[in-house]
Amino acid sequence: MGSSDRADGPAIELREVSKRFGGRAVIDGTSLTVGRGEFLALIGPSGSGKSTLLKLVSGIESPDSGRVLLSGQDVTEQPPYRRRVHTVFQNYALFPHLDVAGNVGFPLRMAGVDRRTRSARVAQALDWVELGPFASRRVEALSGGERQRVALARALVSESEAVLLDEPLSALDPHLRTQTLELLQDIQERLKVAYLYVTHDREEALRAAHRVGVLNQGRLEQVGPPEEIYRRPVSPFVASFIGPINWLSGERSEQGDGWVELSGGPRVPTTSRTLPAGPKLLLGVRPQDLWLGLEGFLGARIVGRQFSGTSVSLRLMSELGVPLTAELRADVETPPVGTDVRVSWSPEEAHIFGVAP
Repeated sequence: MGSSDRADGPAIELREVSKRFGGRAVIDGTSLTVGRGEFLALIGPSGSGKSTLLKLVSGIESPDSGRVLLSGQDVTEQPPYRRRVHTVFQNYALFPHLDVAGNVGFPLRMAGVDRRTRSARVAQALDWVELGPFASRRVEALSGGERQRVALARALVSESEAVLLDEPLSALDPHLRTQTLELLQDIQERLKVAYLYVTHDREEALRAAHRVGVLNQGRLEQVGPPEEIYRRPVSPFVASFIGPINWLSGERSEQGDGWVELSGGPRVPTTSRTLPAGPKLLLGVRPQDLWLGLEGFLGARIVGRQFSGTSVSLRLMSELGVPLTAELRADVETPPVGTDVRVSWSPEEAHIFGVAP
């Protein structure tokens, strides 16, 4: 992949891009950079603007304001066929009247590439996705996972600035999703092509991407490495969307900035010398960071238990009347339902945010 005549700059760059439909801002002043050879995943709830953002990069949609650049070149006014990006859709978008090789080679045929060169590049792309022996098969004879790999090979066969992937695994069963995601990662690492990957599955994003962007109502709330997004979320929305979390309300303690008074409950320590502005606070702790024992910050009763093989999830009702969830390793002996326990956590694992008045 690649070409010596590329301009300098990141593979994809959006500068203050906005898009409205029916008076509603679907993308609202969003800026984003995807580096060469980077795997960047976009996650967010339905309607957050993920797919629209991909369409702005591909040229299917035009921004109302802002600029779109590919490898440093402004392509905002260029039609899709002039942009060196290719999209892999969740519904594959394959041609049923063509065999596998015909589908993969279609963009090359449209570009006027000669048959000999086309055949060689199609064979190479099919090898990348481990479908070499399937070249002459009809696409309707393929499984869902195989069809998705054909769609990926078609995106890779042309020299692209980037590959855009729009919920590419959503139609696959869990086992195939895992296999196909690993293949996507292997190809991306081998070819060093940029991926802009849209998914609603936060686990896919955390497992596969170099960086993750969290979209909320057309705005990017946070972009960063998966570990940073998970461990240092910048807002309650990001903290909740990126993984399960227990929330407790509170306020600043009169004892100093290092303490939070839980609403109707005890004073708990934090590692923050300077807490967020405002008197009202929100403290979040992930289920796997809760400890159960004879001592702890809060009293609680175990009201439910679920075993998943590698872990045990306990549903708790705290003395504050707030439900909590604790996740423990499966090899840890857990008290039975109905047991009263004390709950605590490490101050380093607590996420603390201000609450808007």
